[in-house]
Amino acid sequence: MSELEGVGETPLLYIVGTDRPDQLKIGATRFSLGGTTDIYKLLGKSQSYHRLQMTPNYFRQARRAELSTYSVILNLITEPEENSRVLENLRKLLRGLPGRVVNHPDAVRRSTRDQVAKQLAGTPGLLVPRAIRLRGSKPAYAAQQIERAGLTFPLILRRVGTHTGKIVGLFDSAGEVAASLEGGGEYIATEFVDFASPDGLYRKYRAFFIGPHIIFRHMLVSDNWNVHAKDRNRIMAERNELLEEEERLFERPDGAFPASVHETLQAVRKRMGLDFFGMDFGLTQDGRVLLFEANATMNFFPFLPDPRFEYVQRCGPPAEAAFRELLGLPPRRGAVLPELDRESA
Repeated sequence: MSELEGVGETPLLYIVGTDRPDQLKIGATRFSLGGTTDIYKLLGKSQSYHRLQMTPNYFRQARRAELSTYSVILNLITEPEENSRVLENLRKLLRGLPGRVVNHPDAVRRSTRDQVAKQLAGTPGLLVPRAIRLRGSKPAYAAQQIERAGLTFPLILRRVGTHTGKIVGLFDSAGEVAASLEGGGEYIATEFVDFASPDGLYRKYRAFFIGPHIIFRHMLVSDNWNVHAKDRNRIMAERNELLEEEERLFERPDGAFPASVHETLQAVRKRMGLDFFGMDFGLTQDGRVLLFEANATMNFFPFLPDPRFEYVQRCGPPAEAAFRELLGLPPRRGAVLPELDRESA
């Protein structure tokens, strides 16, 4: 599809697309896209926009969209591993256009796990586990790569392009990693760092970086290092002290962490090169921020209907206000931008 779709006149254009047609479903008034963020939902259903679907064969089409009239172009193609073809096409399409591009495809293409690890290495206060890319078709060579890189075991092995805690496993030797590679495709091997808190539990925090603002989305707690959303009900729901600990993130976000943590997160924001992205991280017992992942593909929604976690929804209004500011849209009546971590003039 090269024609623009949407309602009414608007300076706002959404770009959607994927290398895999099965990941994108478009209806008359809504769309769903696998492997991308849902942050655009912060704008609500009343926000007018136009939408363009980028395809792997876009430049073979007879008709191409005229985009020069849009003042803001929002790129919602956020997964670089699975969408390299459409991101390259989008890069070509945007060349020379006067409108502001939010999350330019070049920045998205630099947000793979291994590239982010290199970009953020050396950030003050941030512990970045080393990560390397392995080819599943060459297990013997993969073992040599691990040895040559001098990675510290154990290693977490993932297929490229996977999120939401999906891993192949945690391995103690290069031989074990090589034996777990399954034919074709590529993998990321990442050093594991133990981030257990003094109480023996593992805490995973998520923050969204939206323009100059940092919005804390949640804290998940588990008795296992591979923390999942399901741990809310399995671990947190019946422990009031954990619920109160998370709620404090939304009551006083400026005091939820030491100042050094906020300084580290600001440094991350400046190095990433993305206009918006999410970051999952932990805190080591010596006070450092431990990077799990940082990319634009993270989801902001949904909020759980469970009343015990209702306080989490407090992050919605400041995130919406920050996103509208990023896109140059007028604030909603009564909206208040977060003061936390706002970039000084």
